[in-house]
Amino acid sequence: MALEATGMVITALSAPAVIRGLFNQDSDPLWGIFSRVSGGLTGQVILLGFSALVGAVFGGWAHTRQKAASDRAADPGGVHGRGAA
Repeated sequence: MALEATGMVITALSAPAVIRGLFNQDSDPLWGIFSRVSGGLTGQVILLGFSALVGAVFGGWAHTRQKAASDRAADPGGVHGRGAA
């Protein structure tokens, strides 16, 4: 649950900063945290977009991992879906 929440927080912080950086060229994305990134505003927006993507993938992976673990815990009967031999 914590991994999923972490991924979603990263996405929730990065995605609006990317959008704001694209439309408002004078803004400092995420309060200047990435001001030392080379490439100026373009480099900052690319890095923020990448971090938003990583956060979304991380949150999705944690969600599917958690769902698979809960499915295994709820069904201790073994393998299903195979026909009788």
